[in-house]
Amino acid sequence: MKRKKKITPYLLILPSMFFLVLFIYYPAVKTLFKSLFLINSSNIPVKFVGMGNYRKLFSDETFLKSIVVTFEYALVVIPVTILMGYLLALISASGRRLSPVYELMYAMPMAVSMSVASVIFKLLLNGNLGFINHVFHLNIMWFTDKKYALWAIIIIGIWMGLGMTYIFLLSAVRSVSEELLEAATAEGAGIWQKVRYIYTPMISPTLFYLFCVNVGSALMMSGPVIILTQGGPDSSTSTIMYYMYQKGFYVYNYGLSYSAAVVGFIIGFTVILISFIWEKRGVHY
Repeated sequence: MKRKKKITPYLLILPSMFFLVLFIYYPAVKTLFKSLFLINSSNIPVKFVGMGNYRKLFSDETFLKSIVVTFEYALVVIPVTILMGYLLALISASGRRLSPVYELMYAMPMAVSMSVASVIFKLLLNGNLGFINHVFHLNIMWFTDKKYALWAIIIIGIWMGLGMTYIFLLSAVRSVSEELLEAATAEGAGIWQKVRYIYTPMISPTLFYLFCVNVGSALMMSGPVIILTQGGPDSSTSTIMYYMYQKGFYVYNYGLSYSAAVVGFIIGFTVILISFIWEKRGVHY
């Protein structure tokens, strides 16, 4: 009977572990393995080259630039998305008659696919006929000007990530104890004191979760680049994942593609690991 109780939990997680190994760990190990080989156009390893692919990768200025572009994108999109989602959640925390309307509006980006969102923004940010240029009287070629192309991708990234961030933070903000807020009001605390000393500590686990999710999403971003700019102009929007995609599906240099994927994973893993060190000090459960 005791042995059965010990085995039962492992049997329950066995199906999920099977799919986890099949779709996560096996592809990861296979990618790492193939990154050490010279791969032909049929995606078959033909010669072991060790770290040769990585040496070639880091001697490629386009790849080094893609790392910088990825971090520039992430350093803007992650904090702005979380801050905007937090602000909107605070504004709509108290239920009003029209709450379902603007809650639906704020969450709408979740229902729009990446490809559809990219096409929408391609029309909005069109340099000649775009709505944004027309309304604000601008003369910016958003997707062909090196100074603005990445900002156009950043705007799309923020809009796409805002819906999920808002939903999670709205739920977290509404779960804060009303008695605690009323006590703070009785003590004379203003809205910013409540945000700093009550809301933020209380919802810090949700903020930490969203930070980790947004880090992964930002470091893996490639869809809008593939659809709208193809990494241009002059590689100003080429991210690590787009570089991997380009080398694998355009040039058929699978060795560099696999190596770029491994480097992207290492960068993402390192950032998440550092964030978990902060989690021990800054997150209150």
